Amino acid sequence: MTDYDYDEKRDFLRMNIETQITFTIKGSDSQSHHGLCDNLSATGLSMITSYALEEGCKIELIMNPNGDRLPPFVAEGTVLRVEAKGSDKFHASISMTKTS
Repeated sequence: MTDYDYDEKRDFLRMNIETQITFTIKGSDSQSHHGLCDNLSATGLSMITSYALEEGCKIELIMNPNGDRLPPFVAEGTVLRVEAKGSDKFHASISMTKTS
């Protein structure tokens, strides 16, 4: 096991990042939804959204970094967890299965 100097013992560090995400549910009508990424790692991310995702669903996402210096980040993922944060906000944990 890897030896870390911090409390969390994940295989990959998580970076705190706030950037917009546009996502669609695979196999749905391709309607776009929006969220705000709050942290990112090599294998996953978490985001806040007003759309109630279902655990286990597959999504396609595009993360648009602020400014024009970086190209959009495109990925596919699986929703691992969803927690309600009030009546119209949801915190979703996504495992990325494919990046491009």
